[in-house]
Amino acid sequence: MPVMSGVPGPDLLPIGQVVAEVQASYPDVTHSSLRFLEREDLITPTRTAGGHRLFARHDVERIRQIKTWQAQRLSLDQIRQRLLDLDRLSAPAALAESFLQLALDGNQAAAYQSIIKADDLGVPLTRLFGEVLQPALSELGRRWEHGELLVAQEKEVSELARDLIADLSLRHARTPAEGPALVAACVEGERHELGLRMVCGLLRAEGWPVHYLGADVAPRFLLEAVQIHRPAVVLLSVKLALNLHAVKDAVDVLTSGLAPEHPPPVVVGGRVAVEHSEAVRNSGAIPVIDEHPAAGLAVVAALIQPSTAAIAPADDGTRSQPLARDQPG
Repeated sequence: MPVMSGVPGPDLLPIGQVVAEVQASYPDVTHSSLRFLEREDLITPTRTAGGHRLFARHDVERIRQIKTWQAQRLSLDQIRQRLLDLDRLSAPAALAESFLQLALDGNQAAAYQSIIKADDLGVPLTRLFGEVLQPALSELGRRWEHGELLVAQEKEVSELARDLIADLSLRHARTPAEGPALVAACVEGERHELGLRMVCGLLRAEGWPVHYLGADVAPRFLLEAVQIHRPAVVLLSVKLALNLHAVKDAVDVLTSGLAPEHPPPVVVGGRVAVEHSEAVRNSGAIPVIDEHPAAGLAVVAALIQPSTAAIAPADDGTRSQPLARDQPG
């Protein structure tokens, strides 16, 4: 176990804080259970000079993954092997490159399984979306724009990515609890929807009900969805600059159609929101100024944070009651 010298950094957490965080999803986690995982060499927290355990964020995620596998009834030996496989897994950039090359070579099954295996091994959904699939799709688009790929190749790989986004989203979706709903759509004329699908998947993984309308949604249909579902936030996506005007069209229709009520906040993501953020603001919407799917999740969460207490964490039906808390350290 590594021993720390000097003052612990703010990104290192004491064991008590880790227990409190993880207990929100896994109530059976205690100080003793974390020490057990350490004795089994499944986690390796840092030690202070005084012998107190400190955990980095990646340690906390590792603990959550172990608890998920335990809930799935995996043995310690199976968990140990999965952790070894996870540690050997390629970095996200290399995984993105491998996925794209396999898909372009026509090996769709291997490309698909490379992502599913990473998910099975516990790579977070935010990383699979934002650091693997999104970069792979960006490179796919770049090659197509430069004439390095046929349209047929671009479409085939895009459809594979669409299937993966759907399957991964279903794997991680929590049953929506009572809480704020969202309506999501691509603005009228916008056909690029895979980025928005990723954001919707991340939102559903947090337990938020999302009503996704798809690509190229006319403002009047967006208004119908808002009138039906009464969302806390409307999430729009626009990639091409020629569709920027559609943001204002959508906001104007919502404003007039819902009067005298105020429309819900409208959040806009996609390349246009990054490159033309001021124009998006002038349209009456909130731009997401980073194309990583987690950025959209963060903006939406900040808007509806006061209501998120109503959203319960996922329950896999395997939880036990918390054990008596033992001494810290």
